[in-house]
Amino acid sequence: MDVIPSLVNPAAASAVASSRIPPVVINSGFGVGDRTPIALAMKAEERRLARIEKHLENLLVFQGGAMADKDTLGHFMIMRDFVHYSLYHNKWGYYPKLNQKYRELMTIGFFDPIPFGNLINRQDYEIYVGKVSDMTPTFATPPALFQPYYGWVLAEYFITVMRSKFDPREPLVIYDIGAGSAHLAMSVLDFLAEHYPEVYAHCEYHLIEMSSVMIPIQRKKLIHHYHHVHIHHISIHNWRTLEPRRCFFIGIELLSNMPHDCVTWTVDGSTHEQWVVFTEKDNLGSGTERYKRLEDPIILRYLKYSDWMKEESFHALKVLCRTDGQSNIDPPTWKSVEPTIYDPFHVIVTKGIQVHNPWRMAWLPVAQMLMFEVMAQYFPRHHAYFADWSNVQCPIMGINGPVVQSKVRVAKDIYLRRVTDHLLTNGGMVDVCFPTDFEMMTTVYKAICGTEKEVTNMPHPVFWKTFGGDKTSIFTTKSGFNPLLEDFEPFTVFATHHPAEL
Repeated sequence: MDVIPSLVNPAAASAVASSRIPPVVINSGFGVGDRTPIALAMKAEERRLARIEKHLENLLVFQGGAMADKDTLGHFMIMRDFVHYSLYHNKWGYYPKLNQKYRELMTIGFFDPIPFGNLINRQDYEIYVGKVSDMTPTFATPPALFQPYYGWVLAEYFITVMRSKFDPREPLVIYDIGAGSAHLAMSVLDFLAEHYPEVYAHCEYHLIEMSSVMIPIQRKKLIHHYHHVHIHHISIHNWRTLEPRRCFFIGIELLSNMPHDCVTWTVDGSTHEQWVVFTEKDNLGSGTERYKRLEDPIILRYLKYSDWMKEESFHALKVLCRTDGQSNIDPPTWKSVEPTIYDPFHVIVTKGIQVHNPWRMAWLPVAQMLMFEVMAQYFPRHHAYFADWSNVQCPIMGINGPVVQSKVRVAKDIYLRRVTDHLLTNGGMVDVCFPTDFEMMTTVYKAICGTEKEVTNMPHPVFWKTFGGDKTSIFTTKSGFNPLLEDFEPFTVFATHHPAEL
């Protein structure tokens, strides 16, 4: 039996210990200088942020072409330009000022989904939504109120149309106009990724956004879909890239905020366009209305498309439209439709009645017409989906007059809705929401995009009952009240389809 020397003889143990190789000290820099755990963690975080920044750069694939803002208002402008400046101008516009002021609040997306099943009745729902509305500086749209289910149903609608109209080899391509805080885009893409992965693998979701403040919000919210998302910082009216594929063209509450022109006509059939004259330099709220004889080519083009004035009394206006404002066989009785100090008293009274007659004043959606022209030229095979209000409460005078309202901050995180009866003196401080005449919109759309397009107008509740199915009951309170079906009854869906054989 072998015996270990160290256990028998202490002298032998010391000799064995002295014969061992001394330990080698490794000259390592770990824990010193740039090799400290904190420094290494900071470098790893920098690499992670660099990867995210690279992904965000991939989201922004097209930039430029947004509507240019002038440094000065000038002395006068036509009504559609005034509405555009009041809503979207970087310096004077309502939305840019609001987005800049509440940038952080808009980044977080306002609020969580509403717990409809825990609410008792309509009153309980109105109190809850009122509190949510009082804490947000803007007006919530249906994709935000009914998130994420609104996007889910819209995705199901896209899949249904694809199966009936698309070639099986064609990808799903969506153009979302005025995407805002990207609630709808995130819901649609999340639903496709979970339930239709084969469609999601080849889909493209394009966001066309004019506001520079909303671009970073969209990029951060859609970062996990960056392979499929393309953000375009441009106005749809300035789009100049041809899309030959079939695609969906969607806009939720887009038409109501598009610039309109205002026209008025007299008993003798002469028509005038409304302009805004500024009494103070670069003060948007100092505008006063003035009327000129109808000569604007865009207004004449809209009237030509719409065939709006079919009565024989407007024969002179139809000739004016057909000749692009070059010929007028029936000149107006007076040179000016507005009263002047040189007019007799009875003429002043007559002119005053005609100018301020709400049944002889109309708001024309000329920006909507220009968007249809862009769609017809650059998106020839599009399938459109627009949802908007067919009527509004408390509008200002005129046919299809808008409601002019704003959110006023009365305390911390409390905003109250305020409605005003005048647009000119509140320019740049109020939201302008126009109702949409969907029958006239159908006429203009077919005249521009072609009669072969299949057009369907349906109330918003009917669309949800058709394509939402069981999901419609998600928004029902305990008493059976469903705000999607009852509160959004004046909300209308305008859907068009490109023929399958074309």
